[in-house]
Amino acid sequence: MKREARDDLSPFCGNGSYILSNGREEYRLNKEFTFTVADVLKRPLFQHAEVTAGSRGLSRPIRWVHVLEAAESGSFLNGGELILSTGVGVGDNREKRLHYLQELIERKAAGLCIELGEYIPEIPRDLRELADHHDFPLIAFLRPVRFVDITLDLHENIVNRHIQALRDLESYSRDLQRLTLQGQSLSRILTHFQGVVHTQTFFLPMDGPPLFAPTMSQTVQNELTGLLKTSLLSATASPDSTGLLPISERKQILYQPITAMGQTLAYLGVILYEQEPDEFLFLTLDYTATAIAQILLRKMFAQERELDHQNQLLDDLLNDRLRNEEQIRMLLGIQSNASDIPLYLAVIMEVHMERPRYEEETDSPLHDLVVVFRTILTRWKFRPLVRSKGSRLYLLLIETGQMIDKRKQLKEAMTEIERVCRKALGSEAEIRFGVGRPSDRYSEANRQFQEAEQVLSCPIAGPFFEDLGIYRLLLQMNDHYALNSFIEDYLGPLLRYDEQHGSQLVLTLRIFLDQNCSKQETSERLFIRRQTLYHRLDKIRDLLGDSYMSPEHRLSLEFALRAHDWVHKTPRLFTR
Repeated sequence: MKREARDDLSPFCGNGSYILSNGREEYRLNKEFTFTVADVLKRPLFQHAEVTAGSRGLSRPIRWVHVLEAAESGSFLNGGELILSTGVGVGDNREKRLHYLQELIERKAAGLCIELGEYIPEIPRDLRELADHHDFPLIAFLRPVRFVDITLDLHENIVNRHIQALRDLESYSRDLQRLTLQGQSLSRILTHFQGVVHTQTFFLPMDGPPLFAPTMSQTVQNELTGLLKTSLLSATASPDSTGLLPISERKQILYQPITAMGQTLAYLGVILYEQEPDEFLFLTLDYTATAIAQILLRKMFAQERELDHQNQLLDDLLNDRLRNEEQIRMLLGIQSNASDIPLYLAVIMEVHMERPRYEEETDSPLHDLVVVFRTILTRWKFRPLVRSKGSRLYLLLIETGQMIDKRKQLKEAMTEIERVCRKALGSEAEIRFGVGRPSDRYSEANRQFQEAEQVLSCPIAGPFFEDLGIYRLLLQMNDHYALNSFIEDYLGPLLRYDEQHGSQLVLTLRIFLDQNCSKQETSERLFIRRQTLYHRLDKIRDLLGDSYMSPEHRLSLEFALRAHDWVHKTPRLFTR
């Protein structure tokens, strides 16, 4: 985006006032709670003061007043101090005075006031040039002044402004609480927020159109929306804390995420024109974000109650109480005569924690998170039916017309859900997913959930039933005696040899077959030398016989190796 275009994003005129779309000027930037160098110059004690350099920095806010005569004391500054000095010790030495001023600039002081007199009869040119270069206000007292009077006057003014700011914040907080309890709309809250900060404000939800107060022209609104979505809503961005986003040399965006139960729901922000945010703006932004979060959460729970009948429908599907396909589609709002019936995925999420199993739904650690899960899944373009039962979450995810890659989108959604769970339940929570095969037969949803159940019972497999491969057959085998005898017949000699000698012949054979019998790749995967691999393969041949690599024998070995993993629940550490 070109700088010229970006510079038009904030519809402010040059003097800092806002221009509405109808051309009427409104809402000048409020400086009441910021005490600047320019404000100081209006005080009676500064009637004989003169700005000799750095006049472009008069808008710098002052947090405190400090008397400082030596650069070595600069380490005590925190930033924002107005410095008073007589020039003693630095006035007659060019190197010292330049080092002194440079130290104040680097420590982010607000400005420097020098009393002209014995030590510095006039402000040297080198100091003026350095101050002008950094837009650092350099003020000269043309007559003697009492620093104690200045300090007392300015400190009293600063403290009074802070006290007034706290009172106004308390009043603003009460107004927000009243508007929230009255069920006022988000646009009303945003307008109230704008009336306090006196600058352009916006509300950017994760899904849905943004809101602006005051309204802007459609062109500017579209460009600003595009910039905000790229910077805040993209997968690579998505900041989770308050921050500043520059949009031109003179304009920047102050934003704050609106979060609930560990999930970012939207962003609230203001556009600043030649202005740095102060504590009052940060606190006002935070109070407003909290109020909006309460409104959004209340709306989400209200929507969840409206979906109770769909939750009951999911219960009926889980318990195989509904078998009429047309009736189910009608209840889901799917046209039975549609040429393209949307597919669905049956998903089970299971949470293992070091706590007793939850039997009642309302006691479930997932119950209060359901509303967040629904929001996440909707954002990834699924239409979700959600039900929490104990430590499990049952999901029937219906595809929408906006699906591009349902498998990839589901993985992203599961990753986000897992992150929310760990944040809410603790990092020790073990979270697993089981996903059945896609289907458009809603009356057979019970079977798809059974597939998801089988995935959960196979800890060495991934979340998708269609990826189980040969483990799908192993899951159907209830005769463990037959399975163990098969493993013994084909792997017994290797298992006993490994047990007696502490070797790794079974693992070596597994990797060798997985790597399509490539000796180089096998040795690399096992981190052993080729000669060591040759020795192991010779020993395997001695124990299993020369025919162990014949097609039928190799197929049986592959099955026996998977069956051994299955019986012993061994994770597949090495995969192709």
